[in-house]
Amino acid sequence: MDQNIIDFGAKWLEKAEPREVSRHLMVLPARERMNLLLGRKDGEAVAAALPAQDFYLTVKEIGPDDALPLLAMARVEQLDHIFDLEWWRKDRIQPTRAIEWMDRLFRASGRKVLAWLYHADFELLVTLFKKWIRVVLKPEDLDPVEARDLLPPLTLDDQFFWEVRYPQYEDLIRNVLSFLFEAHYGFYKELMHHVISQLEAEVEEEAYRFHRGRLEDRAIPDFYDALEIYRPIRPDEISGDKVMALDRLQDAPPPSFALMQVPAGTLLNRAIRNLSDAREIDSLQLELASLANKVVVADELAPDEPEHLLAATGKVAATVNLALDLLTGGDETAAQLYLRNAFLEELFRYGQYRLRRLQRKIRQVVEGGWIRRWPAGIDCLDADWLKAVEIVLERTPRLLRPSSDPRRPPQEDFFRDRADLKRGKQLLHTLMALGPLFDALRLSPQDLEKRLWPEGQVRQLRDVTLGTLLFTASLRFLREGGWRVEPIPVGDWPDVFRSAAPENIRSAIRSLEESILSETRWRRAADRYLDALYDAYESEISPFNPENPPDPRLVSWFLFEG
Repeated sequence: MDQNIIDFGAKWLEKAEPREVSRHLMVLPARERMNLLLGRKDGEAVAAALPAQDFYLTVKEIGPDDALPLLAMARVEQLDHIFDLEWWRKDRIQPTRAIEWMDRLFRASGRKVLAWLYHADFELLVTLFKKWIRVVLKPEDLDPVEARDLLPPLTLDDQFFWEVRYPQYEDLIRNVLSFLFEAHYGFYKELMHHVISQLEAEVEEEAYRFHRGRLEDRAIPDFYDALEIYRPIRPDEISGDKVMALDRLQDAPPPSFALMQVPAGTLLNRAIRNLSDAREIDSLQLELASLANKVVVADELAPDEPEHLLAATGKVAATVNLALDLLTGGDETAAQLYLRNAFLEELFRYGQYRLRRLQRKIRQVVEGGWIRRWPAGIDCLDADWLKAVEIVLERTPRLLRPSSDPRRPPQEDFFRDRADLKRGKQLLHTLMALGPLFDALRLSPQDLEKRLWPEGQVRQLRDVTLGTLLFTASLRFLREGGWRVEPIPVGDWPDVFRSAAPENIRSAIRSLEESILSETRWRRAADRYLDALYDAYESEISPFNPENPPDPRLVSWFLFEG
């Protein structure tokens, strides 16, 4: 069954077992997931069957305060996962975040609070209550009446007196401690003794050790282990001897959030969709979720932000798809063999290797080529090209994908296949082809900056682009026959504009290309940059004619001097 097109109105759903329903819940919007659970008689069983990460993502997408009915259905293991992600920052508990979540859980279900308290690591409870309350044990020789005057104001047994460090949550803390006191006084007594006697740093360190162990059990590594996903790998290093990670699945289904983010129609989606072995799909779900978790950690994203986890999942799906497309030439059968025999992490590392190689070459042009010689660096690139270079050099390389609607601008997206990698290479070749054109202009940036007209559109060097340099130099060429950048005197503009017809500008710059770019492929590469400028210039300048030139204060295509 295609996991991307589950029909939740189908009759099979009404009779399906909780685990089977939970496998497919993540295809629904978050609120519909919760409504479906609340509407079923076995809703708590279905919620309990949800993998912890799917449950957490659902709670976060709905909003914690709106998801109280869902929290009331949670297993303690699901609560553990929520608290592990929400309470900790590196190796320290955030007491205010912890008490906020405890308040939510109490409002959702006091029974769940008690269940979690009995399940939680004792070191964690000691750490929490050391941060939440100050406790004093009544001296044996102190009269109970005097104790109430000299000791903290709250007590349940006239032995342990305490005050809450967060007054707004005093009722909550009193209720939680009352639960423990009434249900198991021995446990309550031991907890209070430890809160008094234990060193906070030591007990928190021990709590952190258990916290890290739980995260690692859910394939959420520490930072240095996560960085392994960015170690380069070549095709001949892909092992091809994967053993399905079914021993990790145990009794619960694997997290399905990652698989649901694989875009329909991609090679990865088609290859997974046509796998017939449900255990293979489960194994791939586990691998995808594990990779997404590693990306969150390695990229230093916030693990408690759903959009960060989903963005990491999108990056994983795109990069694995890129690797499959490169390795198989788009062949679906070959892609299925890779999914069966190669670890997805190795495919991800190969896809990243190819992206980093492209990124490194573009950075060499930016940091060591002609762009470096311009004082404002890559700001000399015209708008869309500047954006394209900026996002390909980000930590996660991206490209500008043309919109299917010509009225909308290109959108940022991941590199997903060979065609995208080809676009990236075209960007590289275009930047390389523009270098000889830049060098031919015989620029003196320092002199240029002194001469720019303060009333014009281009008033300082950071406003200057390669387009304005070439367009300005082309007018000098048309009128004098030489290629150099000289700002146009504002008083000469009406006369100069007679030479500035779009076809004249295009013809002049084409003659420069032909004189210094001997190979057709390099001229094509430069034209990818220039053609869009010609079209935009023609559109902007078409309403004017030599008898009616545009106001130079509104013209951004040329450099002027006063």
